[in-house]
Amino acid sequence: MRKVFAYCIITCLVVASRAFAGAGEDGLDRYDLLGPEDRLTASFTYLEGKVVLNNGAVLSVPEGYRFLNAVQGRTLVERLWGNPQNPGFLGLLLPKPGSRTANDLFGIEISMDESGYLSQSEARQLNYNILMQKMQQRLAQDNNWRSRRGLNAVTDMHWALPPVYHESDNTLQLARILQLGKNTAVLNYELRMLTRSGALCLTAVAPIGQLEQLQALMPAMGARVHLPIGQRYLDFNPHTDRLAAWTEKMRRMGEILDAHHFFQGLLNTWLFVAVSLLMVLFIYIMQYVHRRREMPKQLFRVDERLN
Repeated sequence: MRKVFAYCIITCLVVASRAFAGAGEDGLDRYDLLGPEDRLTASFTYLEGKVVLNNGAVLSVPEGYRFLNAVQGRTLVERLWGNPQNPGFLGLLLPKPGSRTANDLFGIEISMDESGYLSQSEARQLNYNILMQKMQQRLAQDNNWRSRRGLNAVTDMHWALPPVYHESDNTLQLARILQLGKNTAVLNYELRMLTRSGALCLTAVAPIGQLEQLQALMPAMGARVHLPIGQRYLDFNPHTDRLAAWTEKMRRMGEILDAHHFFQGLLNTWLFVAVSLLMVLFIYIMQYVHRRREMPKQLFRVDERLN
């Protein structure tokens, strides 16, 4: 569970906070002028067109965007923006300065989550209330990490929209609102494209008012990522591939907390106990009857000496 959603909470939070701070700046100030590190960012090579990610997937960079590969993206996200390491990091999509989306979107992180195969039946039965509770429980630990680095704490987190799973393209959309401090809130919108071994994640950070735009943008972004044969969702091999065990555990936790499933489980437990007692009683009665049948008949003999 930790590997699956830890980075969803923290990833790009610093991007958002710095973007808010520089919302009134023009040109390349949003991404390229980061104080003393501007010489480093000026050395970055941004890619356009079709880009091959480290996992073999092909990304068609949309018009108005530029792409930083995994090495340079890690430098920007982890070293300059202060985010924690993400082992599955594949790159970063940034709007071009002056583009139509430059003021609407801070960035989209692309990463691979190798948490295991998630079946459609499990995806349909995920308990998102339990999922949110798990992420909220991590806030205290994450806030300690942020406070040591002088970053705003996440004081609240909740769903911006009810999570949605689309069976047609095997994607899961998770939209969260993160409250940073008292006066700043950002939208964290994640599109999880289910794969054979987990999910390819596109996580966008944007101002709070861009929810409707991201609802249309993120599926379009996902359509621009093409997984190679062998990594697709339909390539799953049940004999060799690992299942996402955490989802089954989360689903069962949700069922336990659900009143209907609780009483159904309680009823099933009492039925099991009653049937077990009846079986024990039946075995005891059969043994008693069997012993009675095997008892020898008493023969009465007359002692002749008594005559």
